[in-house]
Formats: sequence, structure tokens, C-alpha cells
Amino acid sequence: MSYAPFYNYVQQPPQIYSQQPRMGQPGPSAYAPIYAPATNPYGAPTTPYAPAVTQPFIPPTAMLETPPTQSQQLQTKTRPKRSHRAVTAPLPLKSALKKTGSTGAPLVPAATVPAVENLPSRRRTTSRVKPDKSVPSMATAPTATTSYHMFVTFKGDSELLLENVLEGARKDIIEDIFPLWPHGAESQFRGEDWIIRFRNAPWNMNGPDVTMAWKLITALFTLFSTNGFSFMTSTRCTSAQPRMVFQSTTSDPVSTYFLGYLSRGGRRMTLINPPPHIAANFGPKLRAFLPNQLEVSQEDGGLLIVDSATVKPSHFLMQLLRGLLEMGFDLNATVPMARGGPLKMGSRRELLVFKGDPGKLLQ
Repeated sequence: MSYAPFYNYVQQPPQIYSQQPRMGQPGPSAYAPIYAPATNPYGAPTTPYAPAVTQPFIPPTAMLETPPTQSQQLQTKTRPKRSHRAVTAPLPLKSALKKTGSTGAPLVPAATVPAVENLPSRRRTTSRVKPDKSVPSMATAPTATTSYHMFVTFKGDSELLLENVLEGARKDIIEDIFPLWPHGAESQFRGEDWIIRFRNAPWNMNGPDVTMAWKLITALFTLFSTNGFSFMTSTRCTSAQPRMVFQSTTSDPVSTYFLGYLSRGGRRMTLINPPPHIAANFGPKLRAFLPNQLEVSQEDGGLLIVDSATVKPSHFLMQLLRGLLEMGFDLNATVPMARGGPLKMGSRRELLVFKGDPGKLLQ
């Protein structure tokens, strides 16, 4: 028994398809290819062009294994997560997570703090702090056992800085020193510091009022010595300009001060208003030390000038200090003045302060 076929299949002969020509090859119809390169009408090209290379669909570097970058290495599964709680407060211990019914160590009670209302109260008093009378003052001369220091700094060409100045010293400076400068002065306080600014630059060492500036400096040293403050040394700690240190000692109302200064070369000394016995006898005394090597002259304004062009500056200064010491005066301090030059860029001149007691020579 045979079944009827479900599909009527008719076998057909195979159909042959023609092969499509490739790019750049002529086909069976002998037509020029569509994508063939066009000829250059201007002749052969000077620079040959390489034929275009078709990029494969799968790049050759796709099968290579690339090493992981730094950012990929850091992103691991075992990296701990950042938590704000871990920064601000530590995690609780396991013992703190136990149930309340679990047994554990007994808690120690904290120390009891008394309440604020149980504390003893203190009544405020309106008494004032009495001033310490042991601090020396300039009005009453301090004794030699008192340890107190005062600092004086000459700043720029017109400023005077006084530190740790007593109230009596301020009063005496206003009454005795300020009137010596005819152009006036201004003062202000910065904490415990007293700053005095004189008008018209008295520390310039030139001008018609220079003699008044010299009198002002000698009067300042005389005032301090009379009221029991003697110059000790100069220091530049914590300051650009030298800070002169005056220490509390016994009162010295008999000492006399005068000034002097050296030339920039160091071979000429000018004494400013020296005592009469020095003005008369200092020249002959120096000629005994340095015969035929000195020129001594006196000028108006009380100036005594000693000049030497052949003596070494250090040896010349040594003989000057030796002669003044034998006549009762020694070098007590040096005061830096303002810088010279039109732009204040020159060297700084120093005033030499000589101190002595002329009465001892007469005894």
C-alpha cells in the first residue's frame, strides 16, 4: 500500500550564476571597472601614492591581552569602603552588642560631681590693686640694688623710641628735652613703648640746627645720669637699629658729657663743645704722643679738630682715647645717626659720647 506524496516536488536543473568581477578587474563584458583609478591628464605624478589598505573588521590587537591600568588595579573587591562613621567614631566593641541578660563584668560607678548650686559662692569685692611702690621712679633716684633697665633707640632721622620708661622720666623729658628743639615734637604710646618724633630731622648731622641737635643728645644723657640711669651697652637683639641699655644705678649729678665724631676715613676727629681744659690742653698732649704728625685747630661753634694724614686710623683713635682718659674723660657710648646721601643710601655716622668729672682733676 502506498501513500500519496504530500509535496509535489519537481526536480529542476541547477542554475549557474555568473561570478561578479572583483574591484579593479575587468568583467566578462569588457567594460572598464567603475572604481578603477583615473588617469592623470597632467602627466605622471611626481610623488606616487601608496594604494589604500583596507582595514579588517577585527583589528589585529583585539586578541592581545592588555595589562590593567592603575585605576583598574585599585578597584578590587577586597578594597574597604569609606565610611564617615569610621572617621568620626570607632565601631562598638562586641561586648557592647551583647544582650542585656548576658553576664559580664560589673560596671564601676563614675565619680559623683557636686551640683553647681551646692558649690560655695564667692562674693566679688570692689577693692582696687594698690600700686607697687618698690618700682623705682625717675622723680626719686633709684638705689644701686634696684634692677631696672630702660631702652633708648635712635631711629631714622627724627625718631626716638623709649621702652620701659617710668612715669617720672616721661615728665622730665617733656619739661627739659622738648624745649631744646625749636621745631617741636610729637609723641604717642604703643603699649609700654613711647615714640617721640622731632620735626625737621635732627639726626641728619647737617643743616643750621645741627648744634641744637647735639645739645639735645647731651641733655638726654645728663638727665638720665642725674636721675640714676647709666648707660651700660648697646644691642641689636630683635631690632634693626642699636638699642641702648640704661641700667638703674645711683644718681650722678656731677658728670659732664660732650660729643665727638670721626671722619669717614678715620684720620680726623671733631670734638663738639669740650670742657675748657680739654679745648686748651688737648692739642699739646697729642703732639707729645705723635710729634710732627698732627694738626689741631679750633673753629666757631666750639669745635676742636684734630687731623692726621699719615697715622694709621686705628692708632690715631687709640691715641685720642688715651689723651682724653688722662684728662678725666672716657668713651661712654656711641649713638648711630641717620644715613647720609641724598637717597639715604650712604654710610651711617656715629656720635661718640664722652663722660667725665672735671672736678676730679682739680682735687
